[in-house]
Amino acid sequence: MARQHWLTAFAFLGALSGAPGQAQEIDAHAVYERACAGCHSAHAGDFVFESLIASGEGLVGKKTGRPVAAMLSAGHGRLTAEEAEAMAAQFIAIHEGGRLFQRKCYVCHQRAVVLSRLKLIEQDGRLVGRYTGRDIESFLVEHGRLTPDEVPLMLDRLSAQLK
Repeated sequence: MARQHWLTAFAFLGALSGAPGQAQEIDAHAVYERACAGCHSAHAGDFVFESLIASGEGLVGKKTGRPVAAMLSAGHGRLTAEEAEAMAAQFIAIHEGGRLFQRKCYVCHQRAVVLSRLKLIEQDGRLVGRYTGRDIESFLVEHGRLTPDEVPLMLDRLSAQLK
């Protein structure tokens, strides 16, 4: 009976943590807030634009010149290898997005991650309003003072917040 109890407990814990061998998605925002915001800017976007620059080696520290991916994978912030990889990818995505959300959306919506996770969902491969069902791509053509070239970039950034 005791053996069955342990097997049941083990199966329950496995169900909570995902299937064995299945990678858990890492919430880069939560990782940044937990491991980075105490010493750096409160938000990853601010950190990227205040402290990093693009170089031939990817993003590097403005002061140190050291590649941020190498610093993270070497233990800066005490991140796991998976978290370091997710953070480096997040920093690159933020940098590539420029400050588009900050320039055009922040005044009303504050943070892209909050807007995306509270108000948007992906449905049939498209971004839609969680409560309205409105197609966000068509909505953005008339909203937020976005140019036609900025709409796909904004869709990409908002979709990335859901992952």
